[in-house]
Amino acid sequence: MKIICCLLLFILLIKCIETKKVHRTYVVERNTTARGKSMYGFRILDSNEKTCLYQIRVSSKDMDTAILVDDIGKNIVANLKGTWIKNSINVTFSINDSHLNKWTDGFIQRNDNWLSIDYATQSNNQQLIARSSTFLKKVKIYDKKKNELIAQFRQRTRWTSSKPVKYILKIYSNQVPDAIYFFLVLIMDHRGLAGDN
Repeated sequence: MKIICCLLLFILLIKCIETKKVHRTYVVERNTTARGKSMYGFRILDSNEKTCLYQIRVSSKDMDTAILVDDIGKNIVANLKGTWIKNSINVTFSINDSHLNKWTDGFIQRNDNWLSIDYATQSNNQQLIARSSTFLKKVKIYDKKKNELIAQFRQRTRWTSSKPVKYILKIYSNQVPDAIYFFLVLIMDHRGLAGDN
């Protein structure tokens, strides 16, 4: 019996150690904003934080809007429109999908559960669930149909409040454009994921 228990423990340990292969890693850094303004954008950096690859520019008038801009060519890669600052979340987005060579549309909705908050995303027949724990500042993004982890991000620890908020975004799949993950970071940060809103 002890051998079986040890064997099961060993298998469980191996399963826990196994990790998914990371395809890409980004550092998503919140831009500083003027005092009193609730809207701010982000810079998307490479994993070494040496090169800025994209920028998210945000504004709010009648509706909240954000555009994702390629930092090299200054081309608009995606846009996001709707309401995500107030209580409800009702946003739509359009992404220039370079793999399909066309613009694809989608939406993001928020679902409150007892122990977690889920963000449902749908685009181009792909359904994703971004799940954040109420207690942890880590978000896992799953393919809804396969229940497979395809990305995750977490807030990097800040030692002083003068440092900008940064998220480490790890992508394990090429299923959907990276812009969807960037928009999820933006929305969830504006909704208080970093704990300073």
